[in-house]
Amino acid sequence: MENISKMEMANALFNKPYIKTEKKFFGFKTNVTYTKTNSPVVGTCLDYSPTEGQKVKEIVEASPSALDAVVQKNGHPKTSDNGNLRLNLCYSQDREFAALHLQQFSGFEYHTVGEIRFAEGDEAHKLLAVFVK
Repeated sequence: MENISKMEMANALFNKPYIKTEKKFFGFKTNVTYTKTNSPVVGTCLDYSPTEGQKVKEIVEASPSALDAVVQKNGHPKTSDNGNLRLNLCYSQDREFAALHLQQFSGFEYHTVGEIRFAEGDEAHKLLAVFVK
């Protein structure tokens, strides 16, 4: 699991009214909680090859109404050890909340692709079913 406070999307995530942060251990550790269900939030980074990354991009950018069709079309993208697309993913352990931030590696650094997507409830469940086992 990744340290959420070190992710690029940390500020956007921490500014959401339904996210609570609490510093622990002299400020070195940050506990993040989804307040609607009081569930801890965890973070992970998943890397994808260019072809699988395009599938991820389509899923992340799909509207809530088209999400089922896009997931059915693209399936579950396979991660790679060293891809040029990275999905930063934060989600509550009860899977009622998800934040997805897609980045592409170019020019020796990662650049944001699209916008950070925040999802709750059924939409979060559908997105997490694709990316989290």
